[in-house]
Amino acid sequence: MRKAPLVAAINDLSGFGHCSLTVALPILSVMGFQCCPLPTAILSNHTGYDSCYFEDFTAAMPQYFQEWQKLKLCFAGVYTGFIGSVQQVDIVCRIIGELKQTNPEQLVFVDPVLGDNGSPYATCDSELCIAMKKLAAQADVITPNITEACLLLSRDYPGEHIDEAAALKMVKELAQLGSRRVVLTGVRVKPDTIANLGFDVAENHFYWVEEPMVEPGFAGSGDVFASVLCGSLLLGQDMQQALEKAAFFVYLSAKNTAAAGGLAKDGLDFEPYLKML
Repeated sequence: MRKAPLVAAINDLSGFGHCSLTVALPILSVMGFQCCPLPTAILSNHTGYDSCYFEDFTAAMPQYFQEWQKLKLCFAGVYTGFIGSVQQVDIVCRIIGELKQTNPEQLVFVDPVLGDNGSPYATCDSELCIAMKKLAAQADVITPNITEACLLLSRDYPGEHIDEAAALKMVKELAQLGSRRVVLTGVRVKPDTIANLGFDVAENHFYWVEEPMVEPGFAGSGDVFASVLCGSLLLGQDMQQALEKAAFFVYLSAKNTAAAGGLAKDGLDFEPYLKML
């Protein structure tokens, strides 16, 4: 029997609310990978609710990873999400460097979780933004939304509604951070659609995928999109195919979650559609 390729998923674990590791685990698993979580924090539920229990996992991360090293694990990919401090960025960069020695061909997929809707998250300050640039430089793929792109580029937030020329310019500037491929998510060029713009540096080629906009915006949609995109690229699909699959999966999940009266903060009820992946 073929052993499932391993993916190290470095992200927070929220016990309730579809986001982060509770999204990555089922999506990558159904796509044929063994998703190995390395938590950056443990939460009872994500921070979009009125309160939550939060446990910082920084101190445990190096020793946690050392146990993986003892097992001589070889990972097909590393997928990072929420990283809450400069110290954690340094730890993750070291982990990526050490895993590259085991598998130089591994995919490094970085979702730079820094903010949304024009505002940085509470854990995000200027020092973390600078550190995240260092992580982006080690990545094969980065997937910022427009807020995160502006934080990485030290630019003023223009709003989610930007024209295509501005989006193309932003993506090219992001590529200068060092990643081989960039995907700018949540682009609102038209009022009734949401787009994702990809750019392959080596090919100097742009990819543009649009789906109908579904209101309300559901928490964790970016995590669902990034997880499907990461899995698709690991399976060898090209950027266009991967973007189309990820965007459609989010759209279908959002459409049916909204139709069922799902709450925005509870996230996407994507489980019924996992078999599509």
